[in-house]
Amino acid sequence: MYRRRICASIGIALALAAGAFAQIQVNGYGPHHQTHPAVAMNDDGQFVVVWRSHVADGRGGGVFGRRFGADGTALDDEFRVDISEVDVDNWTAAVAMAPSGEFVVAWVAAREGDRNVVVRRFDAEGEALTDELAVADCADIAESDPKIAMNSTGTFAVVWTNWYGDSYTGRSYAAVRVYGADGSPLVEPFEVSDEPQQKWPDVAIDEAGRFIVAWIRMGDTYNRPYGEYIRVRQFDADGTPLGPEKLLTDDLNSRWYGPSVAAGRDGRFVVAWAIGPFPYNICAQPFDADAEPVTPPYIVNTCTEGNQGRPCVTSDGSDRFLILWDCHDPSGDGCCVRSQLCTGAGGLVDCESALHVEGARRNWYPGAAMAPDGRYVVVWIAEPPDGQGYDVFAQTGAM
Repeated sequence: MYRRRICASIGIALALAAGAFAQIQVNGYGPHHQTHPAVAMNDDGQFVVVWRSHVADGRGGGVFGRRFGADGTALDDEFRVDISEVDVDNWTAAVAMAPSGEFVVAWVAAREGDRNVVVRRFDAEGEALTDELAVADCADIAESDPKIAMNSTGTFAVVWTNWYGDSYTGRSYAAVRVYGADGSPLVEPFEVSDEPQQKWPDVAIDEAGRFIVAWIRMGDTYNRPYGEYIRVRQFDADGTPLGPEKLLTDDLNSRWYGPSVAAGRDGRFVVAWAIGPFPYNICAQPFDADAEPVTPPYIVNTCTEGNQGRPCVTSDGSDRFLILWDCHDPSGDGCCVRSQLCTGAGGLVDCESALHVEGARRNWYPGAAMAPDGRYVVVWIAEPPDGQGYDVFAQTGAM
């Protein structure tokens, strides 16, 4: 059973609203949908947002980015992240940033039936340092769902899903590769578990280079046992497993969505996921630096009206973890983004808050990043009243 936590303080102080600044429309290009945003922030509060722009080149989608100062002022216009080719569709970008302001973007590039995860490095001024680099580029494997994490030394890890075979009898595995600050590979690509049907991995990395991968394992007719499981595994900096994978969920009658993972600099980490069936709730579980549970899983959200989904978690590098998710109106007419600040001991700080663009019915697909001093940025997409399609928005603040 999952227990609900009570806010640590009484009153109406809200985790985001208390220190929130003005909202920013990130993208400038308007005629088509702008979706799937991701964000990264350095220690000075500067941040970069990346997203997918639909029909960017007349055929498919392009990945774009934009840099901002700590006060939310745009440092440049939006720029193209991928190397534009008419026959390539690009989507699901992820981004990580070093203290220097250099950043790395990972995304899926699909061309002529091939689907590969690629990365590209940029300097602190937004100038490309490399071309697109394939993380694995294996024949007969479709790659998807990239996520990326970086520590303060610039070492970064990329995870993704490898798909083998067709959609009915095929198998999928979560894979990872680690790079140094200069972009050179430190660890060759490998799959985090031998069990098939792994999907939607996420990754976090600590100051020592140890990294944690969380994923969902989905059993089916061809890959028993039935059911869905959230799993997590910790690895040393050289890719050596630091123990077996851990099972976070074992209720085969429930449904799960996610997961998302964030780590402090000392190796403590929190995993967040959604539990269903409808209506879904948002759950979290904190772990110590040895990947041992600090508390049992607990329910994060206090708002129980409507469906809660698509969770993400970020850390300030110490003991604060900010969890965000979609909150859908029970009538089916719209949704907003909600947030809750948690501690590494499993406590809730203040109470959850809502975030939305005035007049927009749908606000969803949140992402977030934090700096060590408590500054944060949240990104999401919203459908403004003008009906011209989704735009990407950001809001900065300080705890």
